[in-house]
Order: sequence, then C-alpha cells, then structure tokens
Amino acid sequence: MTAPVYLTDDEVRRTTLPIGELADALVPAFRKRSEGVVMMPAKTGMHPSGSDAYFHSMPALVPGVAAGVKWVAGSPSNSSRGLAHIHAHLILSNVETGAPIAVVEAGYLTGLRTAALSLLAARSLARPEAKRLGFIGCGFQARTHLQAFAEEFPVRQVALYGPRRQSVTAFEEHVADCYDLETVACSHPGEVLAASDIVVTTVPAHRDLEGFLDARVLPEGAFVSMVDLGRSWDATTVGKFDRCLTDDLEQSAALAHNNAAFSAMSFSGDLSGLQTGDVEGRRSASERIAFLFPGVALADIVAGQMVLERVRATPGR
Repeated sequence: MTAPVYLTDDEVRRTTLPIGELADALVPAFRKRSEGVVMMPAKTGMHPSGSDAYFHSMPALVPGVAAGVKWVAGSPSNSSRGLAHIHAHLILSNVETGAPIAVVEAGYLTGLRTAALSLLAARSLARPEAKRLGFIGCGFQARTHLQAFAEEFPVRQVALYGPRRQSVTAFEEHVADCYDLETVACSHPGEVLAASDIVVTTVPAHRDLEGFLDARVLPEGAFVSMVDLGRSWDATTVGKFDRCLTDDLEQSAALAHNNAAFSAMSFSGDLSGLQTGDVEGRRSASERIAFLFPGVALADIVAGQMVLERVRATPGR
C-alpha cells in the first residue's frame, strides 16, 4: 500500500489555491449534502475545566471526493505564548477502501475553507455592489476573508477594529502591501459596523468575553459573517437582523447551546438550501443578514483534496 502523503502548512500555502475556486467546488458538495449522500456528524468538542483550550473532532464523507476527519485544537491565550491560536490536522482516506491518502497540516487550510464558506454565503446574501468591508478582529482569518471578498466584490474601503493595536497595525500594513484600498482604523467597534456593507467578526473565544457588538448600528443592506460564532455580538440585539443563515442546519441545531448569540438566532436556511434554490438569497437591498456558522467538515474534505491534487500535479513531487 502506498504510504499517505504528509503536507505541511507551507506546502498547502504554496499551492495558492484560490478561495473563489474553492467556493465553486463546495457548491456540488452542499448539493450532495441536501440529497443526504454526504455523511457529516456534528463536530464534537472537549473543553477542559480551568483552561481556555479546546479540542474538536470534525468527520465527514463526501462521495466522489474523500472521507476524513479534522482534529482542531487551540487556545485564545496562545498569542501571549507566541503560538498560533489554532492547531489542526486533516486526515483523508479513500472512500472505498478506507486506506489513508494524506495527512495535511490544516491551520492555513482552515483559513481558506472558512473564507470560502463566507464567500459562498455572500454570493447569495450580500449586495453585489458592496464596497465597504469591516473587520472586528484583525488576525489570520481577517486576511483570508479580505482576499476572498476583494476578489469578487468592488471593495474600496476597509474599516478595522481590534483589541490589540499590534494586530490592527499589522493588518493595515498587509492591506497597504497587497491591495489598493483605503484603510480606516477605528477606535470603537460601532464605527466599523456603521461604515460597512460587509462585516467579518473573528474575535477569539475567552472565558471573560461578553458580547459587545450592537446589531442596531448596522446600516440597511449589511451582510455579516460571524466567523466567531456570534460570541462577539450582544445577544439582545441580534433580533435586529432580518434573517440569519448558517452553513448546516443540522449541525448548528446540535451546537446552538455554545453561546448566547448562537442560541438567540433563528436560522432561516443554510448553504445547502441556498445552492439548491430551496432557500432564497437576498430578497431586498435593505435586508440586514447574518451568516453565523461553526464550520463544516465537508468543506475541509473538499479543500484538502483540492490541495492534494495540486501538490501531486507539481513537477518533481
């Protein structure tokens, strides 16, 4: 039996997988999910008492692609330790034989697939003329989301807010180096919400975090991608969204107890419904729409297989 391939984060990064291309590849996977042929139990987690560390297991089987599981663990305190917030590995197996195909370091991969999920939602739910991006949290996920949205929307301005000035400055420099966009560093998160057509919130979880974002500040027509599971949002204000959607209704129902904002949301559909047409996309220019999502393993499987195929096609590999 051929030994499984091991791919490092650097090798994944060097494939330069376009986020839009990954979003395209997720469309048939979500349609298969709606047909009931994708197997995807809800993610399971362990959260040790007295610690802010977490450990999650995310399995899925996508027919025609691969079966696999992502093991993702981390701690919001890792930044003070000089470590990445998230550590993740993806194991891919042959659907027919169960033989291992690859083990993929999935830190960078997770950033790509998360941005691809947000982009897939935004294609149906954000206003196509959206020009102003807003970020609450300025870490790695903010960078991949900027890449995704700047490629497909006529972005002209990026508003930023983060609790750590160092991260905000680093993100400003990244925007200046890689994009021809105006940046506005805000002293209060409400300024970002009020000035944005698309908002991405990526605030890491920690024991003392209380929701501080007020949905009432958002302008008409805003689309919000809650990468942080809504934990940065004041749960008493999320009712001001006209609609809230998620990536997978079944999994989100199983995980809704995770935080107050998540529990307060009433989901009107998911990505599978949007791809099949069973769920409407944006219905008016004035709708305020939230996309709150815990992430789905089927997206990790698709992304991992695409990266593996790109690596195998590299001369000399």
